[in-house]
Amino acid sequence: MAIYTKLSLEDYSSKPSHNHFYNGPLSDYIESSVNSYAQYNSFFEELKGIAEDVRVCAELPIKINHQTISNQIIRYRDAFKLPEDSLRIPLILYWKKGEAEKAILLSTTTYIEAKGYYYCLTEPNTAFSDARNEVLALVLNENSLGDIKQAFDNLYNDKRATGAVQRSLDRKYLVDVDEMKEQCVELAKNYFDSAIEQLYDMDEKSDLINATIGKVFLIKKALYVQYMMSKDILTTRHEGEVKKQRQFAKAYADEIPIVSLSAMWRATREETEESAEAKTETE
Repeated sequence: MAIYTKLSLEDYSSKPSHNHFYNGPLSDYIESSVNSYAQYNSFFEELKGIAEDVRVCAELPIKINHQTISNQIIRYRDAFKLPEDSLRIPLILYWKKGEAEKAILLSTTTYIEAKGYYYCLTEPNTAFSDARNEVLALVLNENSLGDIKQAFDNLYNDKRATGAVQRSLDRKYLVDVDEMKEQCVELAKNYFDSAIEQLYDMDEKSDLINATIGKVFLIKKALYVQYMMSKDILTTRHEGEVKKQRQFAKAYADEIPIVSLSAMWRATREETEESAEAKTETE
């Protein structure tokens, strides 16, 4: 089923509820109380100027498919234990023009994370697997607004194919898989360090722990699939041997550090205990 048809007809009444989920016209979202990105309202208005009928789906929950081979190869088992609404795509802009249905998926952190969302959303045997050639992945921040607007114009007015636009963006934001790997390693470290620091002062810790596990899975997924999809790497590095390419893709993904659910919970308990001990010593 095509992306617009799937999103506009889907019954979300059974989806896990959370405060900022929305699925409807962009014009209504701009004025709504669930709009978490009001700082971009003027930009959203510019997109409406290109296409008045554009719609938005905000905070769409997605599941990690346990059966997908790439997910099994990545082997971050704790990601399979996450509640089904732990991973949510921040924004999807989507529309239908004539017979064409297109969408732009937006992460609010990094381009790499956006690619991870895309690969999870459209992987085989999922509800959106048939829409993989209709969805573009991008990051939403002040520096990327020009790229989003240009991509939107290209797709809405059928100036360029989705895949061609995505490859151009990959060249801008990723450079190559070796640099991407270094970025992913740094991102994962930052995610875990930031989470541990925040968890120390939080009463309800599960949401942040689950979200952190999910984000690291996304960047591992993005790196693995990006490596596997490169025909240039297949021919120049691996002499056309897909098995060898798969082994190296796994090795790259394995370099991204992980922290288990139990270790994250244990780290927060240990910090709390250390703080209590320090307080006792000073009394």
